[in-house]
Order: sequence, then structure tokens, then C-alpha cells
Amino acid sequence: MNKPLTCCLSLAIAAALTSPTAFAYDQSDAIADCQDKIFDDSQYSRYSGPYGVTAQETGRNSYKVTGLVKDRDKKDHRFNCRIDHREVVSWNVSPEAISDSDKKTAAAVGAGVLGLAILAAAVSGNKDHDDKRNSYEKGGNSPFDDMGYLKQECTNEVRRHLDRDHGQVRDLELTHPHLHDRTLTGNGRVSFERGGRRELSFTCDFDRRGQVQDGHYSYVGGDDDDRRGRADEGGAGASKGGIPFFNATCPGGYEVHADQGGPIYIGGKETKLKKFNNNAFEATGSDITLSLTINPDGSPSLIYTGKHGANGICTISN
Repeated sequence: MNKPLTCCLSLAIAAALTSPTAFAYDQSDAIADCQDKIFDDSQYSRYSGPYGVTAQETGRNSYKVTGLVKDRDKKDHRFNCRIDHREVVSWNVSPEAISDSDKKTAAAVGAGVLGLAILAAAVSGNKDHDDKRNSYEKGGNSPFDDMGYLKQECTNEVRRHLDRDHGQVRDLELTHPHLHDRTLTGNGRVSFERGGRRELSFTCDFDRRGQVQDGHYSYVGGDDDDRRGRADEGGAGASKGGIPFFNATCPGGYEVHADQGGPIYIGGKETKLKKFNNNAFEATGSDITLSLTINPDGSPSLIYTGKHGANGICTISN
């Protein structure tokens, strides 16, 4: 190939790669990335069927995505993602179901705009809080002058840990918050959908923009959970103090057996254990990963995650 032709081809390829449409990133891409993040997150495995999803552009290749998903009881929950420069930097599904009154309000508007009405009702309650978060992220005012905002951010963080550790939270109330520098501490109480109620203490550490860097809790009177996102990792010798004896069957025909105190076996093969606390464990096999939660009544709950995002609930037989 002669040099002039090679030069022309190189220029054409360079022009194509630098074209604004070569690597376009639009609302549909943002929505797809958001949904992928949420449904790949094992703590949100009980949600499905996204609808009423919208993406609001906040900057170049940056979006705020909001919408609704359904839980296993067919109740609606709102979700949101923040995407900065094509990267999903935060994602969340609200543990609180949308109330029947919100749905009735939407239905009164008419079937043609039912989805929009439900979505508006879903996001209206958090709009002020989201606006504050966006303002504080941009450096507008100080989040540490807004105790209501800090308390809500901490509540969201602690609730996510409780949902993951012990099952779906029915109600969480943080009381008597005290702010020292960028650390919020206090007490609270939690009740669970499966039953049970506990008193707890909490701590949330914030960065200068009012974003939670580290949040954890511990139960008052024992069973210290201290969820800091740092797990005790190990193989068969990992600490296994809270594992009960049980057998289970997971979708795909996986048979699971756990001895009292561990270990956990998948198809007769011992797994690699990770202990988060006395009530939350992760067991990794060759094909799937199991998330074991000990509920407040002492019964186990088991969720599996397989290849290509497959996930589901395992059936405990005893």
C-alpha cells in the first residue's frame, strides 16, 4: 500500500474515532447501565421488573436515573442511580414500598398517565433531600449545618446494612443524633418484616461534602454487628460462630449443607467462607456464591448468585 493511501486511511479512522457520534452516550445507555448495576447487586436480588424509568442529563455523559421496581410481594419501590462521565457512581433501591395512597392518587389522574403519576409520587418525597445532596456535592453551603440531611443519609446507610444482614427492615428510627466534627453518633431502634425488634447504636462518618464514607451499627445488649464493610476473610478456617445446621436446595439443582458452626458445602464440596458478623456470611463455591443471613428469630435465609448475574432464593429444608 502506498504512503498517500495509508495516510488517508489513518486520517479517516482518526476522524471516525473523534466523531461526536462514535462513542455517543445517551439516556438509554444511562438507564441500561443503572439497571445493570442494581440487578447485579446481590442485596437487591428481591427486586425486578423496572418501569417508569427516566434519565435526566446533569452534564456531559452524566445522568440521574430514577424509576420503579417491584419486590417479591409485587409492591413498588423507587430506585435511583447517579452517573458521572459514563460511570455509575451510586445506586440505591428504597426499602420502603410506595404507599397505597400514592397509587390511588396516580389512578385518579387516569390510566393514560398512570405510570408517570406513580413515578411522580414516588420521587416527590425524596426530591428535597436529593436537591440538598446535589447542592452539597457542588459545594453550596455546608451539609454539617443541616442535621436533618445528615440524619437521613445515615439512616439510609444503616438501613442498607440491616437489610443485608438480617432481612428487610420494616421501620428504622435514629434518635438523639450527636455530631462531632464529621462523625454522627446516636441510638435507635429497628423492627423487621419477619418480626423482631432491637435497640441499636450507630455511627456514620462523612466526607466534607456530606457523603457517608463509613456507616455501622451495633445492637444494644450484645450481638455486636459493627458493619464497617471490612470482612474477616479466609478459607475453611474462617470464623463461623453463628452458622446453624441446615440443608437447602438452590435454583439450578445446587444442594447445600451446613454443619452447626460451619463449614458450608455445595454439592458435597466445602466452600470458602467469609464472615461479616455473627449473622451474615458468604460461602463461595466453584460456580455460585451463597449469602447466608441469620434472622432475628434464629432461622437462616439463603440467597445464591451464579454466573452472568443469575440469582434467587434457596429453599431451606430443615
